[in-house]
Amino acid sequence: MALSAEELQQLRDAGFENFYKDKEKLWRELASEAYRYTTGYVKPTGEAVRVDDVVKALVPALEVNQAFTDRLAEKRLTQKYWRTRFADLILDKLWTELSGGDKDARLG
Repeated sequence: MALSAEELQQLRDAGFENFYKDKEKLWRELASEAYRYTTGYVKPTGEAVRVDDVVKALVPALEVNQAFTDRLAEKRLTQKYWRTRFADLILDKLWTELSGGDKDARLG
């Protein structure tokens, strides 16, 4: 699901944009792996890989990532939607790079 303006503002307010910038290399690696994994089972169907497809692979990686779970604990963010929203933020920033410029596949 694409980020809405409201969700992006909430992520900014919670400091997730700066958190992303501080550890951009880590998020790029996780997103790249999630994209590769997703491509492996979506491309054979003839469909384009979409953000929503990759989010499903990226969220579990975030759930076990110590830096991310520490950040949630530090900010006392217990709602599960933060995982998906942060995954959406990562993919929003990296999608053109990950998809090789395939902007048509951006939305799910």
